Amino acid sequence: MIQSRSAAIRLLALAFALGGLAGGAATMLADRGNHTRSDRGQDGRRGYVARLDEELDLTPEQEETVSGLLRRHEPVMDSMFRVIRAEHPELDQQRMAIRQEIRAALTPEQSAKYDAMLARRDSAHRAREAKNGNK
Repeated sequence: MIQSRSAAIRLLALAFALGGLAGGAATMLADRGNHTRSDRGQDGRRGYVARLDEELDLTPEQEETVSGLLRRHEPVMDSMFRVIRAEHPELDQQRMAIRQEIRAALTPEQSAKYDAMLARRDSAHRAREAKNGNK
């Protein structure tokens, strides 16, 4: 029973992670034109806060609170995703497949910008992991 419960939890975590990746990719494409250029250049946390502000009309104090909450929870979330990725290497394979499919739908100019965006995001992610003492 313990093994099946553990397997169920891992499967649920994998489904959550894959859903998040697919949802993030879909949201990114759907919201492409809905943000200012300055939002697009910000890190993921700032972009999320900007989307919340757009939808909920946050006060500056609320924006700072949400940004602080995201910063505070970031190490734990990174750690959880690291465990999921270690147990499920297919997660990264799926992410790469999604990126390839998105790239195939873009013009060459968009594809170059997409690659640059991904490089910035991946670099920021690696820097965040290094800062948090992770691999």
